[in-house]
Amino acid sequence: MNGQPLDVAVVGCGPVGVTLAGLLARQGLHAVAFDRETALYPLPRAGHLDHEVLRVLQELGAADEAIDQMVANRGMDFRTADGQTLLSMRAADRTTSGWPASVMFHQPTFEATLRRAALACGAELRLGIGVQSLADRHDHVQLQLDDGSAVTARYVVGCDGARSITRQHVGAIMADAGFEQRWLVLDLVLRDGVEPPAPLALQVCDPVRPTTLVPMPLPRFRFEFMLLPGEADDDVNRIDRIGQMLARWMDPADAQVERSAVYTFHGLVASPWRRRRVLLAGDAAHQMPPFLGQGMCSGIRDAANLAWKLPRVIRGVAPDALLDTYEAERAPHVQAITDAAVFFGRMICTTDVDEAAKRDAGMLAARANGAPPPGGDPVPPLVPGPLIGKGGGAMSVQVDLDGRRADRLSAATAWRAVGAVLPDAETHPELDALLDAAGDDVAVIRPDRRLMWVGPILEPPAATVEKLLGHVPRSHV
Repeated sequence: MNGQPLDVAVVGCGPVGVTLAGLLARQGLHAVAFDRETALYPLPRAGHLDHEVLRVLQELGAADEAIDQMVANRGMDFRTADGQTLLSMRAADRTTSGWPASVMFHQPTFEATLRRAALACGAELRLGIGVQSLADRHDHVQLQLDDGSAVTARYVVGCDGARSITRQHVGAIMADAGFEQRWLVLDLVLRDGVEPPAPLALQVCDPVRPTTLVPMPLPRFRFEFMLLPGEADDDVNRIDRIGQMLARWMDPADAQVERSAVYTFHGLVASPWRRRRVLLAGDAAHQMPPFLGQGMCSGIRDAANLAWKLPRVIRGVAPDALLDTYEAERAPHVQAITDAAVFFGRMICTTDVDEAAKRDAGMLAARANGAPPPGGDPVPPLVPGPLIGKGGGAMSVQVDLDGRRADRLSAATAWRAVGAVLPDAETHPELDALLDAAGDDVAVIRPDRRLMWVGPILEPPAATVEKLLGHVPRSHV
């Protein structure tokens, strides 16, 4: 690892770090991810992805293999203790990305697929070697490794989880959303022939014990039980106590417990996400309750955002200021999703019987009257900013060209100068669907597939956009 500095050093070989390393390597950067562990964590943890993240995996070359290992998530119902439906959420039949709206997965299997894809892209995964410390230099960062050696990198991205050393280096402070609840998470392996306890995800808003049921790829099934004051971790992890909690839903003898762990669900968002050449992503930058299944999704969105900006800066095409748009775009998006997850978490975790009765009566009445679901859009567009203009922020429609998913389209002379490509609907009638969805005649699409700008005619990029994106030599277009 001596000699020239790495383009990007990624700290952490979890799903976010591996995805980022693979996306960067795919664009020709020397990207190396370091992790103290030598093997994949063998037990499931995260379990949900949405169509936007599957589209990122498509760019990585992992989506087709990954989707074969997953099961479609039909949706989720919020129910009262006696089984009345408070709120019903269903996965869309069609998505802008051309992938299923929502899927469940087995994390060890999924991570193995991600690692194979990242390696195929040219990323290096240095397993069994952790990063002990970081030191800023003028034009690089020095990383001190566990084995006593050191490497240098032009940029470092910390994807090293909740106990992030890169977050300590950045000096980021975690803003607390004021939600903290302990839950027991049980992953079961169902016996042969045993039907899943529920056909779709359920949030049981029972004040006696709030409970979540999650169908996973068979033969697995997940339960989550909120712990009550005074319940100790060791006590609730006993097999007899687990059996008591499961008994309401199934015969405990019909499954084997694969994993039993107590987690504290909370909402935390760091600030800042960057200090000079060191940036944060994934759980190092944000943690959220799992009620919307958006924790890993948000981390992989971080990777997709950085994966098109870092190469432009490292190659000298764009100024370093382009990286300032990373947190400006991602932090409000993450905050909105965290707030939505906390909103639903508070609703689910109500243990006061009288408050629960008021909640149930209000939500049942609203549902009967056809009121829109509470909580707003749990996964909103990116907020307006230097690289998100009029009509932008949402994920663009992916069109189909000659039977292939076509994510390689974009925008004329001034736009070509910043690296854009300009297809038209006359030559590519498949683009009609994209423009119809955008609601206008011209759409500019960023490399992360987000709509940058929508309008009736193609206008030259604003001066701020030109300055941030820089000039791409003809050989790079």
